[in-house]
Amino acid sequence: MLTERVLSDLTKAVIARDKVKITKKQAESIIEQARVAFARARIDPHEAAGILTAQSIGEPGTQMTMRTFHYAGVATVNVTQGLPRIIEVVDARKIPQTPTMTIYLDDSKRSEDDSKNALEAKKMAAALEVTLTKNIADLNTDVAQRRLVLNLHKGNLKQRNMTADEVRDKLGRALRLYIEADKESNPKVLTIVPGRQTESDKDVIPSYTELLQLEDKVKDLRLKGVPSIQRANVQLDDETGEYYLSTIGSNLTRVSDMDGIDRSRTYTNNIMEIYDFLGIEAARQAIVNELKLTLEGARLEVDDRHLLMVADVMTSEGAVRAIGRHGVSGTKHSILARAAFEVTVNHLLRAGIVGERDRLTGVAENIIVGQPISLGTGSVELYYVPREN
Repeated sequence: MLTERVLSDLTKAVIARDKVKITKKQAESIIEQARVAFARARIDPHEAAGILTAQSIGEPGTQMTMRTFHYAGVATVNVTQGLPRIIEVVDARKIPQTPTMTIYLDDSKRSEDDSKNALEAKKMAAALEVTLTKNIADLNTDVAQRRLVLNLHKGNLKQRNMTADEVRDKLGRALRLYIEADKESNPKVLTIVPGRQTESDKDVIPSYTELLQLEDKVKDLRLKGVPSIQRANVQLDDETGEYYLSTIGSNLTRVSDMDGIDRSRTYTNNIMEIYDFLGIEAARQAIVNELKLTLEGARLEVDDRHLLMVADVMTSEGAVRAIGRHGVSGTKHSILARAAFEVTVNHLLRAGIVGERDRLTGVAENIIVGQPISLGTGSVELYYVPREN
C-alpha cells in the first residue's frame, strides 16, 4: 500500500518532467511500477536489519578522515567534519564541538534591491552577535581613585550598530550603578565607582576587592546580542542570490523569537537544541540530516534506510539517546547484552543483587550462551517428517 507521501512525491516527479496531464492508464502504470519497486526494496521478515546497518555505516566509516575542521564558505566559520562529527551525533552530545546556525531572513526583510538586502543582513548579524563591554571599550582600573574607566571605541560601536548613550544606559540598568560620562551626549569616556548608585553619592569609598569584582563583572557583561552566538557572518547563496547568515555558536530558541527571521528555513547543527525546541520528530530528522551531510562531505555513499535505522533507535523512547552504555546499549532489557558492551562486572553484580532474569530474546545474549539467534534461519523452527513407504 502506497502512503500519501509517496503518492505526493510521484505527482511532483511527474510535474517535474513537464507532464501536465496523464491518462488514467499512465497513472495506473506509474502506481503499479512504484508498488513493484516498493515490494522489491522491502526487507525480508526476520532479516538482521541492525547488523546490516552497522556494517553499512561501519565499513565506509573506516575510510573517513580524522580531520576535525573544514571551512564552510568563509575562513572564519569552522565546522567539525569526518569521523569526529559522526561520533558527536551518535553520542548525542549536548553541545557539539563547533555549534553553528544557518539563518535566513523572512519576506519582510527582503526586497528587489541587492544592496538593501545586504544591509538588512548586516543589521541582523549585528543584532545576533554577542557584544561584551570589552568588545567596544578599553577598561582601565584606577586603583588610586577606586574607579573603573571605560574608553569607548567609536569604530567598534559603529560596527556593532550601537551608540555610546545606549552603552551607558545598558551598563546603568545591568549594574544598578551611576555611570558618569565626560559629556551628556555621545560620550567617549565612562566612569563607574563601585557602590555609587546616584550622582549625589560622591562620598562612597569602595574597597579594593569591590573594585576588582566590578572589573570582572563589567568586562564580560553582555550589552547586546543572542547568548552563545559569538559571531554572525553574512554570506551570499550563489544559486538563489539570497543573503543569509552563518554563525559561530547556536541558540535556536532565542533566534527563533527574533523578528525578521524565517523560522521555516533556520537550521542548527545542535541536535539537542532541535529536540528541546521542536520535539523528537524534528530531532530524528536532524540526526539523519547530519549523518548524511557528514558522509557526503567525505564522499561516502550510505543508503538512507541505514541512517533512518540509527535515528529510529536513538529516538524510539521519546528522547534522544546516545548509542553507548549511557544510552541505547546501557538500557537494553538483556543483562548479558548490557554486560557484553561495557562495565561487565557492574551489570552482572547489579542483576544478581536484584534477581533480574534474562529471557535470551536478542542477538548478543544468544551468541554468548551458544544458542542460535532468533533472526534469519534461526527465526523459524523446521522439522523433517519422513514419509513411510
